[in-house]
Amino acid sequence: MSRRRQNTQLFALPAPPPQEITIAGATYRLARVFKHDFYAATTLYEAVGATGAAPADKIVVKFYRAQPFCGLPLAWLGRLSRDHERAIYAALEGVQGVPRWLGCVGQTGFAVEYIDARTLHHGDPVPSGYFDRMQAILQAVHARGVAYVDADKRSNMLVGAGGQAFLIDFQIAIRRRDDWPWPLRPVAARLVRYVQDKDLYHLYKHKRRLAPDELTPEEQRLSRRRAGWHWLHRKLTKPYRAIRRWFLQRQYRTGRLVSPTQALEDPHQGESDAWRNP
Repeated sequence: MSRRRQNTQLFALPAPPPQEITIAGATYRLARVFKHDFYAATTLYEAVGATGAAPADKIVVKFYRAQPFCGLPLAWLGRLSRDHERAIYAALEGVQGVPRWLGCVGQTGFAVEYIDARTLHHGDPVPSGYFDRMQAILQAVHARGVAYVDADKRSNMLVGAGGQAFLIDFQIAIRRRDDWPWPLRPVAARLVRYVQDKDLYHLYKHKRRLAPDELTPEEQRLSRRRAGWHWLHRKLTKPYRAIRRWFLQRQYRTGRLVSPTQALEDPHQGESDAWRNP
């Protein structure tokens, strides 16, 4: 690769996150970066010293965007994104299978409990009954007035010990807004219901591909039902994704696209493999 100036503006942070942070009086040290993109850096921190008073031995800390882009300040977007996800976690407090919120970190970050599990997209055999357990989580999320939105990504669904199901990353989730005035309130409620149906569509689609023997006839039917808006969304976003992938590949090949946290990242990150290892 050439040694041209690196383009860190395409990442949420211009440099690695702090080596140590404090949550609920306990000190944690940076151990790993799961993912770092334009919007956020998702990291793993481990408790330092005695962990008896610590909220958890390991925590996941997401730092939303804090640096400018093309001279435009975007820390406000990072704060807005953090506050949005905090509201989602507050609405889902106590839902089994959803990580526990632990607190805010710095200007744009927050911490949740770490789930010791593997992601569904790794391709390992799926334990029997896993998708039924994930369906129960989604239904509990929906009952709180929240639509997950991102169920298309298998990397957001975790498989724990004994086939337990966990749902992570509520960055683009949306919730019913009963505090909004009419006529915005019913419009928001209708949108949430629509996206909740799409959550189940994606779940059944994954089930059809990974555990077809467990799929019921009704789930089979729903897994293939695409509404007009779904079709339109795919048509509009496909060209954008292709152009974005081409741009990132070009930046990476010329040596400009180097993550500030590369030394702490897993070389295989699912989405970023499309431009790192095309």
